[in-house]
Amino acid sequence: MSIMKEALKTFEEHLKLNKMRMTQERRQLFSLVMSLKTHFNSEEVLEKIKKKNLQVSRATVYRVLPVLVKANLIQQSLLQEGQAHFEVKWNKDHHDHLICSVCNKIIEFKDNTIEILQREIATKYGFYLEDHVMELVGKCKTCKKN
Repeated sequence: MSIMKEALKTFEEHLKLNKMRMTQERRQLFSLVMSLKTHFNSEEVLEKIKKKNLQVSRATVYRVLPVLVKANLIQQSLLQEGQAHFEVKWNKDHHDHLICSVCNKIIEFKDNTIEILQREIATKYGFYLEDHVMELVGKCKTCKKN
């Protein structure tokens, strides 16, 4: 089974479990969102819908993005300028983020030392770690110079 078909099956099962139907709008939105390769916000999704002439309403976008988060297909993060940002999580290796507070540049990184330390801290406090999002905010090289 292809990765996209597995993700669609996961989404369909999540909808069914939560007594929601798979509509054409939801299917179109799912396909669009899962094809995105960068971080995105709701407004950027709406722009892409408009460019592709898809029949997906603004309300559907704002209702379904949290459903995709709960289905573990996308991850909400990067609260910049008061707007939630997302990225596709499905079939993607875990990573953390450096975020420039000036230009909003996002650098993704993975560091095993940090991952080990986080698990050790969780264990120290008797906490079972299921998942995490690490976002370090500062200034990138370019913005620091200015």
